[in-house]
Amino acid sequence: MLKSRDFDSLLIGVIEMPRRVLGTMFALCVCAGTASAQIPDLSGKWSGYWQSETTGHTGPLHVRFRQLDSETYRVSFHGRFAKVVPFWYATKFHVAGAGDGVVQLSASQNLGLGLGTFTTTALATATSFDARYSARKDSGRFVMSRRQ
Repeated sequence: MLKSRDFDSLLIGVIEMPRRVLGTMFALCVCAGTASAQIPDLSGKWSGYWQSETTGHTGPLHVRFRQLDSETYRVSFHGRFAKVVPFWYATKFHVAGAGDGVVQLSASQNLGLGLGTFTTTALATATSFDARYSARKDSGRFVMSRRQ
């Protein structure tokens, strides 16, 4: 049988639980705010190279990052294939995670014309960008550093 004292203890526990949950949520928000403060700003011009792991082809790559909001960048790539064939590609990268000065980014875009979906995942700091890409018939890397 439940006594009044036991009921009071149970009631206090039920009332205290939301406080604990709110306290935990507050702590998570503070930690998340701290992590987001450590996200490097990638805005600006970057240079490097692309390399196909499927064919072995490689070439120069230039990129411009423009921050749209705290979790999205508009990224424009331009480079050369086979030393003479220019290409241009733009997409939106989304912040997938961040901490300690490193941001993880992801992008996915259907290229149409039977080329399939072009997917990219990257790790970036304030000075370096290393990405893996995959498409219907190709996969490889983009490696860049911030231009001075």
